[in-house]
Amino acid sequence: MKLISLGIIILLFLAIAIPFEIRRRRRLNQYWSRSCTGRDWKKRFPNVPKKDIRDFLETFVDGFAFSSNKRLKFNPDDSVMDIYRALYPTSGWPDALELETFSINLRKRYGFELERVTDHNITLGKIFELTRMTTNENAREGR
Repeated sequence: MKLISLGIIILLFLAIAIPFEIRRRRRLNQYWSRSCTGRDWKKRFPNVPKKDIRDFLETFVDGFAFSSNKRLKFNPDDSVMDIYRALYPTSGWPDALELETFSINLRKRYGFELERVTDHNITLGKIFELTRMTTNENAREGR
């Protein structure tokens, strides 16, 4: 009897989880289907070494628990919240603390505090630009 109950619970979980996962993958496919966005980043930031751009994007994908090979699927005009909403379209649902982890990563690597940003539609390119300014300020101050 316990085995049957457990089986029913597992089947119910799968019946709910699988459609959610399929929809999540479809929403993320708008990013995954892109070719490399390195050119977009270099066009926006022509004087910045590719390594710096890749390191920033690695900070982002690490925070969002995406694979490293996805980092150049995001372009400078992508809104962080749009990406977050692709993962979690319904507000109020629990998440895996992606924004918080990205924020911690930015603070550790660049001394940049994402929580001070008031624009909820901020793009990856704007955050990258702000981290460059913060990094330069910290270097001037000897931090």
